[in-house]
Amino acid sequence: MDSKLPPPCKYFLRDEVVIHNDEASAWVIVHDIVIDITPLFVGARKKSALKKTLQWLLEFAGQDISLFFHKNELTPIVLTNRNEELVPVFVPCLERNPATQRYWYRDPALAIGHITFHPCPVKIINTLTFHETEMIVCYEDTIGDVREKYLRYNDNAKQYEWRKDLSQGSEAGMLQMNKTLTENGYQVNLHSPVPVIWIFYILPPGTTDTMDDPDSSTGKYNPENERSSDGSKTIRLITSQSSTKTHSV
Repeated sequence: MDSKLPPPCKYFLRDEVVIHNDEASAWVIVHDIVIDITPLFVGARKKSALKKTLQWLLEFAGQDISLFFHKNELTPIVLTNRNEELVPVFVPCLERNPATQRYWYRDPALAIGHITFHPCPVKIINTLTFHETEMIVCYEDTIGDVREKYLRYNDNAKQYEWRKDLSQGSEAGMLQMNKTLTENGYQVNLHSPVPVIWIFYILPPGTTDTMDDPDSSTGKYNPENERSSDGSKTIRLITSQSSTKTHSV
């Protein structure tokens, strides 16, 4: 049997794995592959109390257990006992997924993703409220993935236009949701500034903007800066169907 699993597409932070540490949701990491071992405990509980090997495995839920496996492989390290039998150093490696009868560390059905190559900080600025949210995302995440993770801070995130630069034109500054931070032109490394994403609220269909703006008929705010009477730049933001706010910047 092949000792390697096919590479999963999804990526996780280690902080996202560590919270899955009980019977209800148990994940482990083996050489950067995230494995969901929850089905082992669900199946065992239907029969009786957990046996000792599963209790042992559960103790490592949410952790990286690569030290029990050969480097860059999903083959457990074994020792020879006094009967000259090969025994895994980590005995729970003998457990199988009850649904497929495969060893849990070799079962493609349990491999749910990879650990990210690099955790990336990002700052998201809501131009409607001027609230800043700082998050850590995966290097491999697309902007669409970042938006999905941002939903826990703003459940209306999909009603916003996601942009890179306020000074660019209406189309040029828009982020491509199916591309990563680096593919959208951000520098992501230890020495670069934290990437900043600007989000602009889009009026729901059928809502009209009362601002004296030729673009208002589209139901979308044009993010180009405007000049106030004192020479400072201002941004006009739609707060409701019948009112606007002006912020000097």
